[in-house]
Amino acid sequence: MTIRHLKIFIYVVDYKTMSNAAKKLFISQPSVSQAIREIEEYYNIRLFERLSQRLYLTKDGEKLLKYSRYIVSTFDNMEKEFKNKHNSVYIRIGGSLTFGTYILPNIMVEFEKHFDKIESKIVVDNTKIIEEKLLNNEIDIGIVEGETQNTDIIKVPLLKDKLVVVCSINHELALKENISLKDLYGKAMIAREDGSKERSQFQKFLNQNKIKVDCKWNCTSVETIKNALKKGQGFSVLSIMAVKDEIERNELKAIEVDGMDNLSRDLCLIYHKNKFLNEEIKYFIELCKNFPQDNVF
Repeated sequence: MTIRHLKIFIYVVDYKTMSNAAKKLFISQPSVSQAIREIEEYYNIRLFERLSQRLYLTKDGEKLLKYSRYIVSTFDNMEKEFKNKHNSVYIRIGGSLTFGTYILPNIMVEFEKHFDKIESKIVVDNTKIIEEKLLNNEIDIGIVEGETQNTDIIKVPLLKDKLVVVCSINHELALKENISLKDLYGKAMIAREDGSKERSQFQKFLNQNKIKVDCKWNCTSVETIKNALKKGQGFSVLSIMAVKDEIERNELKAIEVDGMDNLSRDLCLIYHKNKFLNEEIKYFIELCKNFPQDNVF
């Protein structure tokens, strides 16, 4: 069993067919088929079910895939570490939209002061996508909102992120005193996209209290949400970090809603349990842990 076998297996999974994997690896399809067969014979397992000319991972295949990704990743990191010892190092970071927009740029400034030859690859997307990229070894470390249930992920809480109901200063909610949850019933809401922990957490809260709202907008862009709010298109629930400046400029208003005083979420640093934490990753983790909260709220 070799690294080559495991790489071929990963490519077959990622590119769905053996012929696609062969093209990406610049080898023949029979060579790919032989490598898969050799793995199956070596471990006496079946990696794929072949149904209607499509490949589906078996349970054994799923288990081997986890090991394969991190064996290959560790090997590749070792190669880069020693073959490029005197060249630039690199780190791949994933940030959820809130963290990536309002905190990560400041951290990267400090990080790159310490590692002046660092090559950084940054991905900013919603929490679901960041978790997937981490599990597929497309990033080294991530910072996300909310919880993750995957047992392969190590989670380190960083800080609490308060969620607030926000609307334009002329919205009917902004003009009313003593807002209750019932006042949100049936109101137009500008919501984050599916996969956003921000949205899922608030939706869960609404369901628990049997409050239905009209999700008029679904947006991946926080800036789009804020612009729609300013035009009176509805209310939203956002991180206080995202609307702090607009509230201070009296462009938007944060609404105090009875029963929502403690609505918040954890910003967490995540990495795979089998990830080798090199000097660069460890330093990035320390920067995140020590980032002053005064710079956020």
